[in-house]
Amino acid sequence: MIAPFEYSLSTILSLFSKDQDWKRTDNPTFRWITTSSSETKARSLFVPLRGTRDGHEFIPDALSKGATAFLCEKNHPILKTLSNADQSKAIVVSDCLLALGVIASYHRMRFKPMILAVTGSSGKTTTKDLLGGLFGFLKQKSLVVTEKNYNNEIGLPFTLFRITEETRVVICELGMNHRGEIARLSRITKPTHALITNIGSAHIENLKSREAIAEEKIDIISGMAESSVLFVPDDLDFLYRAKLRTKKQKIKLIVWNHKEKPNLKVKKIESTGFLLEWKGKEIQWRLPGTKLLSNVRGMLAVGSYFQIDPDQMVNTIQNYKSPDKRLNINKGYFTIIDDCYNANPESMLSSIGAAEQFAGNRNIVWILGSMKELGKFSKYYHEEVGKEIQRIGKGILLGFGEETKPMVKKVPGAKCFTEVEDLIQFVKTTVPKNSVLLVKGSRSMKMERIVIALETFKG
Repeated sequence: MIAPFEYSLSTILSLFSKDQDWKRTDNPTFRWITTSSSETKARSLFVPLRGTRDGHEFIPDALSKGATAFLCEKNHPILKTLSNADQSKAIVVSDCLLALGVIASYHRMRFKPMILAVTGSSGKTTTKDLLGGLFGFLKQKSLVVTEKNYNNEIGLPFTLFRITEETRVVICELGMNHRGEIARLSRITKPTHALITNIGSAHIENLKSREAIAEEKIDIISGMAESSVLFVPDDLDFLYRAKLRTKKQKIKLIVWNHKEKPNLKVKKIESTGFLLEWKGKEIQWRLPGTKLLSNVRGMLAVGSYFQIDPDQMVNTIQNYKSPDKRLNINKGYFTIIDDCYNANPESMLSSIGAAEQFAGNRNIVWILGSMKELGKFSKYYHEEVGKEIQRIGKGILLGFGEETKPMVKKVPGAKCFTEVEDLIQFVKTTVPKNSVLLVKGSRSMKMERIVIALETFKG
């Protein structure tokens, strides 16, 4: 990742050194900040991060491409391999990832836009994009919205680096894998407003319980000041905890109606979505699945709070287009519902409902991959998905991955595959033309391989 970055060396050094005892006598100004040596340009600040490889190994490459300075963890052995001249370009920190957050937070606090942070077990990206559309009337330089899935401790800082003195609104998505991450992201971001889409079972392997997941999501208020605002749906699990914590922290809680007496009503259910009614206006929402309507209602709650023009809110709903690999419908020999970006129990059930609505009376094939990060709860949640398929009582279930075996056992006639080629061949030789195929699974299952193979199939 790389972003424009207008700061002097002394400014960055002052964030990490009380006595400002550094070796450089000059005070160059950076133009870029990057975590990738391959993207490094002249006058960059290079931030090496640990992943499958230690980013410190790429410091020489970044310097060869013109990096002015680099972060380096204290006593890292890479320093001994560098010349004295290159060693003088090091900004020593205790942890490069945390240091990236410190720099991003410093940058964010120089400006005063409205920052709305979004988290939840599922529906984050849909809601984030809807909110981006809600404020789409602003000039391009006035609006910053999280790109792609840059919602973690690496991606979030690069969203914040896009803030300038012209920025009025920031919509940022906060994701997590482990306990404590949402609180850290919130303290970096310091949102003025926040929204929780739902609380489910994603990452329960790491967090151990739904109660812990609830606390983690509600931690989005950790970096928020008094009188800030949190939006949540009326069917939020552990809503009472959100009420207690916002009251204690003196944050205003706004609960939107989704389950009970929603002001956005379903007038007609169609295969490709819904005809909705809101304040006497008919609205076309072009995605199937009732669970997604909570995200739409959340956007309306935010829009109403900020007194956005109702026509702007209506247009946001009608013009929404789902991102890549999220309920994308590809028509060919088969009609494929490509929802293979990721999966957890709640999003899986949501997509099954959407596919059932879309298919109508047509033959449907459920191609469902393993849901990861469920730990000891894996068998239970895969069985629950199987029970839902059995309840629907139509189509054929094809599981992909060892973890789907408990799911498959719940559905008569279902099959489990551990090799992607075998599953693809089965579909090509067995499934009738014009069948509807839902393809969904966790990111690590790479379900897009199935989509690519089947969308080009001619029979």
